[in-house]
Amino acid sequence: MNPIELEIWKPKEDDPRYAEYAGQPVAEAVFVELKQRLDSMGMLPDEYFLMAPEWENGREIPKDADVFVTTDYGESEGIYLDGYLKWHEDGKPVTRSFFTGKTLGNTGADLDRMFLISSAITKAFHGDGGQYPRYMKLGPEEPGGDMVVNLTPAEQRIFIDALMERRERMREQTSGIEQLLRRMTGSITAYMDLVGERPLRISNFDKTVLAIHDGELQAFKELLPRIKNRVGGLLVESAGRAGAVGRKMTLEIVPMSLRIIRM
Repeated sequence: MNPIELEIWKPKEDDPRYAEYAGQPVAEAVFVELKQRLDSMGMLPDEYFLMAPEWENGREIPKDADVFVTTDYGESEGIYLDGYLKWHEDGKPVTRSFFTGKTLGNTGADLDRMFLISSAITKAFHGDGGQYPRYMKLGPEEPGGDMVVNLTPAEQRIFIDALMERRERMREQTSGIEQLLRRMTGSITAYMDLVGERPLRISNFDKTVLAIHDGELQAFKELLPRIKNRVGGLLVESAGRAGAVGRKMTLEIVPMSLRIIRM
């Protein structure tokens, strides 16, 4: 997606290969485009997102202006996102409020989400690559890197449902999907509760392996008595898990293994 322009450029009449400056956009049009992009990504602050009144009535974006955003807790409640326009007049910097967003929540997760919204706004005006022409790399772009995502509860449910469907279709390639599911749901017990709500059936052995990987000792102890004929596999998993929890799980399995051997 192309960045939102803070200047208007058009092809030159005598040589369309080149562009020439054609004026400044109306501030309200810039704000409406920004709001639409945030809305399409599900990134609008949940309380409000408003343009400062001084930019109404057809006022244009000042020449050579740039946008920057700040995010912080409010004095009483919620978290605020403030966008500013900064430019120069008579050689002196001028800064004016352009827009404000607010979310009602004031948890750490709410703060993280507002910073991600701030990042989305910066990318909307400056692009996602963060490269200026004089530093531009030659050759193809590197394939995608890391991404930070903050999801609302409703978005988490959609994502989890999609992963569960993919897991059903790709039973032999589920390791990465299960890692994401555990990260999305917060714990192995929550993961298994979600599995129980769907047609997909996960075996007690698989549940126990997941409990070992996540270090959920209580869930492991509850599941272990249900495993009768694959204790050896569980012993390998628990012995390979680092830390005190892995050792405790191994000690829980060993007596069970010895009883099976004696039988």
